[in-house]
Amino acid sequence: MIESYSQIFQNLKKDIYSKIYLLMGEETFFIDKISDFIENTYIDKNHRSFNQEIHYGKDSGIESIIGSCNSFPMMSDKKLVIVKEAQEMDFFKRPNEKGILLLKNYLDKPNHSTLLVICHKNKSIDKRGKLYKSFTDNTIILDSTSKENKVYDNQLPNWINNEVSQKGYKIDDESVFLIIENVGNNLERINNSLNKITSNKVDNTIKKEDVLNFVGISREYNFFEFQDSLIDKDSIKFSKITNYFTSNENKYPFQQLLVYMFSFYSKMLIIKKNNLNNPQTIASSLRIHPFVAKSFSRAINRYSVKSLKKNLAYLSELDLISKGIKPISFDYKSIVREMSFKLFINK
Repeated sequence: MIESYSQIFQNLKKDIYSKIYLLMGEETFFIDKISDFIENTYIDKNHRSFNQEIHYGKDSGIESIIGSCNSFPMMSDKKLVIVKEAQEMDFFKRPNEKGILLLKNYLDKPNHSTLLVICHKNKSIDKRGKLYKSFTDNTIILDSTSKENKVYDNQLPNWINNEVSQKGYKIDDESVFLIIENVGNNLERINNSLNKITSNKVDNTIKKEDVLNFVGISREYNFFEFQDSLIDKDSIKFSKITNYFTSNENKYPFQQLLVYMFSFYSKMLIIKKNNLNNPQTIASSLRIHPFVAKSFSRAINRYSVKSLKKNLAYLSELDLISKGIKPISFDYKSIVREMSFKLFINK
């Protein structure tokens, strides 16, 4: 049975467990969250040394795992078997008929005292194959990359606020925005960043300074500040950031800068064409953070539709050059300086 992350987690918190879980997919955060919760709560601490087994895919075979599942608990009525990094098992890489039959026989009649959790990260098992079909009847399956589990970009602020709240903290809007803009939309990376911050906090409110200090974001030299310098035509700030970017190629890859600027001008074009003229309307129409919408609102009267189209065409050309599609030599420092200057003077 396929269930969403929220369905599974709500049941676990109510102490409702299945006998078999298959947790798979690219969004590893959900897999770890469910697996860790079961690992830390299902077996009483006093009984874990005898009745809780952790297997790692690279060092495990399907025979040994089924053997563990079939053995009975000691001085307890339940046992937990977790298979981590199952995607590294030879069996999951190259399923064979004998192994599939062995697994299916267990899945059809699982040991009533054993809870089995299989964590198959970074990709899903092929749903067309015999291996996957052997799971479907009596297994709770999480496909972490399926639509019902997807956290879209416009949902990230609420997701971060909820995670922060669960950790017992509060966070302001600017800090949420900084995390999203600099860490990206990978939930595991965002959660790791939040853990870094909270482990260093004395009070319970996460502020901009905490994000800058503990996530490794430059206070002055980041993509958002670069965008602001273009909007405000702040030549001094603009020059400083451009020089910093050109000296730190590894930290500010060209494609990342290109995507950021393309996104900015694309959104500005939508704003201009649809006459969105205040931060609230911009935020709701583009599904962006209200903090970001304020910057877009400031830029409304500083760009024409013609100049925005010109900038987008120029960025598209740079994309082709950087990928080697256009036969022009690519030099990071020269291209970043030229791009920055052209975007700065065009309005």
